[in-house]
Amino acid sequence: MNAPATMSEPKSSAMPRITLASLDLFHMINQAQYLQKVGALRGYYTTRLRPDVEKILPELAHSFYPAHYSLCIWRMYLQSLTATWGYLQVCRLFDVWLRSAVAWDTDVLTVLSGVGLMAFRAARKRGILTVLDCGSTHTDFQHHIVLEELKRNGITKPMIPTAYRDLIRAEYETADYIQVSSYFVIRTFVENGIDPRKLLLAPYGVDLGIFKPKTKFEESRPFRVICPSGINLRKGARVLSEAWRKLNWHDAELVWIGEITPQTEHLFRIPIPGLRFESARPHPQLAELYRSCDAFVLPSFEDSLARVMMEAAACGLPLIVTPNTGVETFFTPGGHEGWLIPVNNVDALCEALIEARGNRERTFLLGQQASKRATTDFSWDDYGRRTLANYENILGEQLARKRRLR
Repeated sequence: MNAPATMSEPKSSAMPRITLASLDLFHMINQAQYLQKVGALRGYYTTRLRPDVEKILPELAHSFYPAHYSLCIWRMYLQSLTATWGYLQVCRLFDVWLRSAVAWDTDVLTVLSGVGLMAFRAARKRGILTVLDCGSTHTDFQHHIVLEELKRNGITKPMIPTAYRDLIRAEYETADYIQVSSYFVIRTFVENGIDPRKLLLAPYGVDLGIFKPKTKFEESRPFRVICPSGINLRKGARVLSEAWRKLNWHDAELVWIGEITPQTEHLFRIPIPGLRFESARPHPQLAELYRSCDAFVLPSFEDSLARVMMEAAACGLPLIVTPNTGVETFFTPGGHEGWLIPVNNVDALCEALIEARGNRERTFLLGQQASKRATTDFSWDDYGRRTLANYENILGEQLARKRRLR
């Protein structure tokens, strides 16, 4: 089996023309901002772009407000009624618009998964390279591992309906390449039959201007752990709640950002000592909260490369995480940035938390190593350079193929 693509440097000096598209912004806005800065962005198509906020030039920014408002209505009023089916309709609406609106004088069309099938088919007819940007694991891996955890919690309905998974699989087949954020995600694709030569690696970055490391060890306050990923079964909410309850610490704090949902309310019927719920907040305030904690915890079942994990590391927190967060792309050999625990293992999580609390000074030093790692290779410019290198490399390969056919 051929090895999947790895992080690489550009092969040519000519600047390609890259067109991006995504339903909502996510990490794609960071990619767009970098490509604009280096003169490689042909256009960015999304639901809403505000030049004064996202800083994309008006001539490069293309907004489809009907999808923006449809998405807002679905999130606010219809998500509980239509689940992912409603989201699928918004995806299809956006894809129809994108196919008709996009300017085809481009070298590469990159679309966030779920909204690019029709546009990809049109691009390939014109000889334009297509890249599917995936913010999660292979859809079949995601479906099975999340459904298993849902069933452990008495829920039998899948998180992702068959129609949406069929759409994503069709995008996998149609796109020339698939860009992902971690080695873990690559493995899920290869194990589900995707040719590794089709995979491009581009780990995400962190806003290092906001997420700065704490500078001193504060032993006087209680031991404090943070989980900012929401109260979500996919992210390991059951495992974390069981572990913290088992520890029964009355002089330590678990800061958990998120809201209890009908899927997770059963986890908290019995009070858990030291548990403190917090609401979502802007990044500057989130960074301050990170710096007030000792460690970050995320026992995910399925993730790609958890951005909150990278942000916490940049703020000087060691990571207590599963491999399914994508952390192996971030950890250095030996894992000097925290603790790697098995998926769905309450005892292993307890042991890591006990070790972190038992030697808080060492925990602080591990956090400093995590911050150093984040600042070395995980800025948003680092991410942008990796995506540009990927595009230049695949365009170079396309040119080489054309020459061989002459």
